[in-house]
Amino acid sequence: MIRPAVSRDARAIGDLKVRAWQEAYAGFMSRDFLHGLDPVREADEWAEYLAEIPDEHRLWTAQESDVVVGFCRTGPADRDQDPDLGPRAAEVYGLYIDPDRIGTGLGRQLFAYAVSDLETRGYGPLCVYAYVPNTPALRFYERAGFRPDDTTRTDEEGGIELLETRLVKVS
Repeated sequence: MIRPAVSRDARAIGDLKVRAWQEAYAGFMSRDFLHGLDPVREADEWAEYLAEIPDEHRLWTAQESDVVVGFCRTGPADRDQDPDLGPRAAEVYGLYIDPDRIGTGLGRQLFAYAVSDLETRGYGPLCVYAYVPNTPALRFYERAGFRPDDTTRTDEEGGIELLETRLVKVS
């Protein structure tokens, strides 16, 4: 079941984000950084976000037996970062799936739901950024109809700079 996140989901979202990062980013983020991620701190940050979520943002959760097994956050694209996409551009800010459920179709279903919601609300074009070394994510987004457009940005995580590439949905 996919539904909007509520405040009581913050702990599960924080825990899931830590586990997902530790699994997905182990090949290019430092082990010390990844093992230093704190699910309690993450839960607190998600609780604060959910208490003050901007009107045009969405935080969707995928649940199985009332357990959060995935989440996807969306909203308007950053007009300073992506001015070339226009005033109605939107971004999928993040998609995280329980590492034990990778390959089950859950990510595809949750991502499609979030993208459909953005389109239904009149957003377009849509974009998502992914770390360049994260080839599984890049392939996932390409299979979902998004294509790299040679726009990049730098993100700092754990004291290192990582290059992200922008993928835009092909209509």
